[in-house]
Amino acid sequence: MKYLIILVITLISFSNQAQANTTIKLDTDEGYPYKNLINKAQRVELRYVENDHQVTCKVSVQTLHNQYMGKEQTVSAKQFKKQPMAACLTRIKAKQILNML
Repeated sequence: MKYLIILVITLISFSNQAQANTTIKLDTDEGYPYKNLINKAQRVELRYVENDHQVTCKVSVQTLHNQYMGKEQTVSAKQFKKQPMAACLTRIKAKQILNML
């Protein structure tokens, strides 16, 4: 019985985490190179977690032949809200990925 309770609690916590991972479509007016990257890549994902006044984020870019997983960045919530792509992916790295497309 004790193990059943532990199993149920574990399953409930995993289902809560699965519900927390939602997909939101973001529009950006950040311009070059971010807009071009979004338009040319097959899929661009911006994964983030908000913690008080900070956001931890990571950008994933998928093309037909390659996938780029960016490094995790911690930025201010204000900066993230203003320019989410620029906050999580440097301009230099975005240009490098864009050149590979």
